[in-house]
Amino acid sequence: MSAYFAIRAGDASFLFTDGAGYTTTDGIARVFARKVSVAKTEPFAITSQGNAELGEKIRNFLSAQVDKIGVDDFLDLFLPVFLAGLRDSYADVPRDRSNDVVVMMAVWSETRGILHLGFQTGAEPDRPDTVPFEIQVLGATTLRGPALDLMKLAAYRRPRFGEGQASFVKELGVTVLSWMREVVSVPTMLQGVAGATPHYWVGGFVDMTTVDASGARVERIHTWHQDKVGEPIDPFRQPLNRAQRRALRAA
Repeated sequence: MSAYFAIRAGDASFLFTDGAGYTTTDGIARVFARKVSVAKTEPFAITSQGNAELGEKIRNFLSAQVDKIGVDDFLDLFLPVFLAGLRDSYADVPRDRSNDVVVMMAVWSETRGILHLGFQTGAEPDRPDTVPFEIQVLGATTLRGPALDLMKLAAYRRPRFGEGQASFVKELGVTVLSWMREVVSVPTMLQGVAGATPHYWVGGFVDMTTVDASGARVERIHTWHQDKVGEPIDPFRQPLNRAQRRALRAA
């Protein structure tokens, strides 16, 4: 399970992702790794949820294609063909929800400006209007992960006088993922899967990916030092202070 939060601000998109990865349904963190890929020369970023291995392959492949042909040709010509082929590939094997992937893309287009787009490989019971393998146009503000009270987001503070956009948006992104981190849940893609029980899923760190006319770049802006590989995420566990770390090393 992972979470993302993306917001368009001016001529840029800011995409926030966490780093916790899982290989089973028991809520034990198996790895902390970056979950966003960016094109090397084009303003394109992509994150994924669901099957981690397939998601990473899709992210890297699509990012490379954008670099080859540019954002507009990728959106208009390549992506529809790719999704048709992906649909055929999934149709050739028995249905297995553990192979499903949900993708979100943040792009800047010379003709269309900032866009948030997505697609997914499987239907979801709580999203009946979502069609697998079809391009989804997402909102200027979009998020996915453990459910949170959207009124908290609507009531979030305004920028302070003199506060820069980057500083405000960075704080907002960490706050939203921290809210998701404190929600215990069964991820949508694991609902109905044998052995799936509610856990905390968001952890490790927060990466902020900025997409604008100059390209796409990733910055690590927050780390939850108390999260450890091989342990479940506990959002209420406090990190060790310096004295405690020294005592632990000396033991």
